[in-house]
Amino acid sequence: MRALFLAPILLLGAACTQAVTDEPGAAGEVVAPDAQVSSSASIDGDTCTAAGGFLDRRGRANTLMCVHPYADAGEKCTDNQQCDGKCVAAPDDGPDGEVVGTCQADDALFGCYAEVVDGKLVRAICVD
Repeated sequence: MRALFLAPILLLGAACTQAVTDEPGAAGEVVAPDAQVSSSASIDGDTCTAAGGFLDRRGRANTLMCVHPYADAGEKCTDNQQCDGKCVAAPDDGPDGEVVGTCQADDALFGCYAEVVDGKLVRAICVD
């Protein structure tokens, strides 16, 4: 009976693994943290820069991606509608009263945060 219970959990865990390669890849692909950026990535870097972004490694997987900053980064807000991206605050900011957050800095938001909607914390999440 125990084997029947554990088998689906093990299969689900195996399906959620992410491969990390030793080969550097283009923006958005997972690469090893110590991998060198190849010349093909610099072509994507030029495209990224032309679109107003910059190449950066983000998250626990150290993924190389094109990041686009928001013009209203860091401005105070009480709702997503007030920002180019999301209005965010720390997940543990006080539940009493109206919460004032800040507009996210760029389109590659990592870490733990909660969205601020109508002055209340909603959808707390940790993205790594």
